[in-house]
Amino acid sequence: MIRTNNKEVINRLSKNSFKYNKGRNKFAIVSIILTTLLFTAFFTIQMSMIKSTQYETMRMVGGTFHGGFKDLNTKEYEKIKDNKLIKEKYVSIFVNLAQNKELAKRQTEIKYADKNYIENGFAKPFKGNIPKSKNEILVDTLTLDALGIPKDINQKINLKYFINDKEYNTEFKVSGIYEGDKVSMASVLYVSKDFVEEELKGIDQEKIKKSGEGTGLIDLEVKFSNSLFIEKKLQKVLIESGLNTKQINTGVNWAYTSVRMEEDTGSLWGAIGFLAIIMFAGYLIIYNVFYISIVKDIKFYGLLKTIGTTKKQINKIIIKQALKMCMIGIPVGIALGYFIGVILTPLLVRQTTIVNTEISASPIIFIGSILFSLITVLVSIYKPSKIASKVSPIEALRYSGVREKTRRKVKKTNSGAKIRNMALSNVFKNKSKSFIVIASLSLSIILLNCVYTVIYGLDIDKYLVNLIGTDFTVGDTSFYRWEYGLGNYSDAFTEDICKEIENLEGVHSVDKIYHKGIQLPLIDEMKKNIERKKSSVEQDYQKYINEALKNKKIPTECYGIDEGILPFIEKYLTKGKIDIEKFKTGNYIILDENWYMGRLLDVGSKVTIPFENGQSKEYEVMATVQVIPLYLRTGYVGIEGSDMYLPISEFKNIVNNKSVMTAMFNVDQSQINNVKNYLDNKIKTNPTLDYKMKLTYINEFEDMANTYKIVGYGLSFVLGLIGILNFNNVMMTNIISRKREFAILKSIGMSENQLKKLIKLEGLYYALLTIFIVVVIGLPLTKKLVTLVAGGMMMFSYKFTMLPIIVSSPILIIISIIVPTICIKYTEKDSIVEALRENE
Repeated sequence: MIRTNNKEVINRLSKNSFKYNKGRNKFAIVSIILTTLLFTAFFTIQMSMIKSTQYETMRMVGGTFHGGFKDLNTKEYEKIKDNKLIKEKYVSIFVNLAQNKELAKRQTEIKYADKNYIENGFAKPFKGNIPKSKNEILVDTLTLDALGIPKDINQKINLKYFINDKEYNTEFKVSGIYEGDKVSMASVLYVSKDFVEEELKGIDQEKIKKSGEGTGLIDLEVKFSNSLFIEKKLQKVLIESGLNTKQINTGVNWAYTSVRMEEDTGSLWGAIGFLAIIMFAGYLIIYNVFYISIVKDIKFYGLLKTIGTTKKQINKIIIKQALKMCMIGIPVGIALGYFIGVILTPLLVRQTTIVNTEISASPIIFIGSILFSLITVLVSIYKPSKIASKVSPIEALRYSGVREKTRRKVKKTNSGAKIRNMALSNVFKNKSKSFIVIASLSLSIILLNCVYTVIYGLDIDKYLVNLIGTDFTVGDTSFYRWEYGLGNYSDAFTEDICKEIENLEGVHSVDKIYHKGIQLPLIDEMKKNIERKKSSVEQDYQKYINEALKNKKIPTECYGIDEGILPFIEKYLTKGKIDIEKFKTGNYIILDENWYMGRLLDVGSKVTIPFENGQSKEYEVMATVQVIPLYLRTGYVGIEGSDMYLPISEFKNIVNNKSVMTAMFNVDQSQINNVKNYLDNKIKTNPTLDYKMKLTYINEFEDMANTYKIVGYGLSFVLGLIGILNFNNVMMTNIISRKREFAILKSIGMSENQLKKLIKLEGLYYALLTIFIVVVIGLPLTKKLVTLVAGGMMMFSYKFTMLPIIVSSPILIIISIIVPTICIKYTEKDSIVEALRENE
């Protein structure tokens, strides 16, 4: 075979075919734009969310480092610091927490750090310098605001703190100021190296380690060559340094995506599933557009085969046209998709705990969109190009898109040929074509139903139940940081303040909760339950259980509650019955089942509780509850312990703690703003008080629901548009490929109106089949998909609904009648004779 250089001919054929098929090109380019738009918007949102989350987490953690070694003594630090795996290191030494009353609302740490740590820990001063002399300090703006000190260097600042249980009140000079960040878990005040060398000189690091205080211990934060397998690298450094991996605490900066990906495979599969939906939707429409083109131009490809064009060359002609369309459609799709992604990202970020939105312009967005769009296009044109390249010149003359069978099925009827039967037969004549159009239309309706089901299932009561129970809760600031009772009990929130609130206009009963940790004597029943569950607890926690068994005492969080709190606790009842009158007698307690140990005491069991004044009293367990929300308790419980609820009068007999942990109350709607203003003013004079408001959570919920609507309905609209375009393309294919068939029907007496009725009925059958598939397959699929995606959301409850199907079905039926009516006009310009000669 003589090889010829026909590259130029193939290029010219491809170019001319592209110019000739302007209508097809428009449809195909629009399809490519829509597909690329979805890919780009998805990648933009994903990458921007990753970037925002990563930066937010870094700010929360307090640095850009990969991980670190915590609470090291000097010897351990010296062994680790020069390890070859460590590329960068950042050193800090903890002094203690500032105890100033004005700083009660925000944990404020005092520590020394080297220059690297400060600059990579978001603490680079915008005014002044890093401290050098003993009395200098670097302060953040939040601390200065809390202390009421101007944001100027050389200001005097007095700090109260403890070293070795000794209280210090030290005056520092502000050497520098850096921007405080509310996202960060704590404010950090940086002292000089001279300060720690002098003030922490001779401190017993081993004793401090055992006590868990941290004063004088070294934190070594590090960066490796990359952020992959950080935990394993930290462990390897310890092993190479000859240190016990179980005795040294390590921490991984969870800001890095690689760390989260190792733990969260669900999000990865969700992303893959979303990409698959976009690819499938894009495939359906692009495939149809090219299929129409091939059917229409099949004689052209047959003639090319006649003059010796090979399969490979025909494939090249089609691929070159597709790539030319990609050159137009993909850039436009990327531009529109990125624009939509930039708009939607802040809306999505707002529904998270992330404060600042970081829009990503990563090359991955654009490279990923181009690659996925190209793959979708090339996969979509594979079958049409295969049809064109394989068709013989003779087959090309008679090709209609339907594969002829060697034996035809003859249908007999006594009532003559009915148009409705002919239409139904035509729908199933090409099963693959029918599948594509029904799948495309069904996909958009099923997705719309999924989106609506998620939004319909968003339950504000379920959202609020774990966050707040009344219009307002007021409490000590440490309560809202889940630290109440960890240190000395504050006297900021008293019964007098509760009475003030109760006397405000519109305020209903103020129900109080008191708290203090006690040691509950270990009785035989508790011991048996603990020993039975002990083996199921992680090894690291078993030492606490062993200690409790040895001391024969169980650490218990004791709560004194008003009777108005009981209805909230009753929602979480697991056994027994809460009788308010019995509870008020003071002879009964309610126990919260331990998350690890389960029910330590059964209903009806009796336990003797020692009082702080030396007396004791026996109480009976009235009921057990589980998973009490955090607005009713502190945020902690011992691995071996339990929570116990009893009347306030009994609580005051047991412990000597007169300060209120938190109080809850409802307010008349007309007075909510007045009560809010009162609390705001109260906090100004008493900074260790804080409050939460139900209205704030309601607004958060509504914002979140609106975001789901915008994103979900937007995606449904695009996929719905793809489905309608697909339906239009299928009907157009029908008419193009069946012009001769329609001419034969007209020649034997079928009127123009009957022909239109036939086509309309075909469209109607497509619509009815789509509705049938959506109801029979789509509804069960919706439940599974929605449960998989939204089932874990704390504010979601699955509720069956068919509203989107009911609303979209008439629209689908109307479209299925209108589109064929428009398409049939394509055949009206040709006479019957011209149409009969179409394939001759």
